[in-house]
Amino acid sequence: MNTTIQDIADIRFGLYTQPENSGGVAYLQLRQFNDEGRLLSKANDFINITNKTDAHLLKDGDILFVGKGNRLFGWCYRESEGPAIASSIFFVLRPNLKIIYPEYLTAFLNAPQTRAAFQQLGSGTSIFSIRKSELGAFQIPILPMPQQKRIAALAELHRTEVELAHKLILQKQNLYTAIISKLIK
Repeated sequence: MNTTIQDIADIRFGLYTQPENSGGVAYLQLRQFNDEGRLLSKANDFINITNKTDAHLLKDGDILFVGKGNRLFGWCYRESEGPAIASSIFFVLRPNLKIIYPEYLTAFLNAPQTRAAFQQLGSGTSIFSIRKSELGAFQIPILPMPQQKRIAALAELHRTEVELAHKLILQKQNLYTAIISKLIK
């Protein structure tokens, strides 16, 4: 059965604010993620919790989705990352956990066919951008929960394998550079 993203998740924007060098809560920004949507570094920017910012605290299973610029990916927040608030570059999707597994929704958003469909939606402008209404109206297949979890596990395994392959290539390049430098001297 297919349904729209807005029917299975609340969609809002991240918070626009000026971050500080220290504070109580990490302020997640695009530069902390690689092109595949992996969190690369802990936050360097923080904000303090106020009445205004409290509503923007991420909850376990929230999904950050970049719908602007050259990079298009989703990332599932887990509480083990520590308290955080997403910057305004992100859409924040809060899935209905009774209907959809967060990592499945993330895998769906990161799937090549989904990215291609979003690229079509955002084309025609000088800076790629998906509107909230377009994201909300996007169709997603709702599978049985065990199948959603298997797809999420497969997506995570794939990301891990790709990451390991990148590290292996980097090590091979470093080894080659060291050997060739020694041979040429």
